[in-house]
Amino acid sequence: MSLKLINSETIKEVAATAQNSSRRRSIYTYHNDNADKLHRMINVIEPDSYIQPHKHEDPDKTEIFIILQGKLLLAILADDGRVMESVVLEAGQSPWGVEIPPSTWHITVALEPDTAVYEVLEGPWNPATHKKLAPFAPAESEIEAGQKYIASLRQELMLY
Repeated sequence: MSLKLINSETIKEVAATAQNSSRRRSIYTYHNDNADKLHRMINVIEPDSYIQPHKHEDPDKTEIFIILQGKLLLAILADDGRVMESVVLEAGQSPWGVEIPPSTWHITVALEPDTAVYEVLEGPWNPATHKKLAPFAPAESEIEAGQKYIASLRQELMLY
């Protein structure tokens, strides 16, 4: 058995992959396979990455984000897309993390380059049911519309 370190070297490697990814984000997993009951990962997200709002249900899953580096907006959304609650996580400052209840629409937006979070999500992972995508937001494949969606969200929350 060996320790699995969460360190700056790993974040740098994942950030380099995110910077060169068309999705502008990358994940490094600590869990062994998709059947594990608890998924743990470092997720590095660039500010121009659009992650479509979604929720985890079927089965319901709690998701946790702990900020490691950079700055991340996390917003909870109503069924019609209205922002119900939001928090900005910034490395070195409280709050250090957030727990998202199951079946809750949410979006994450990196506010600084190479924003890294330690993410924990209940498993197992099934690509067919892992997350339900929000019908009120653009699809991730709609890059320009996704960027406009992020810009309007940042403007609404006065995060310029």
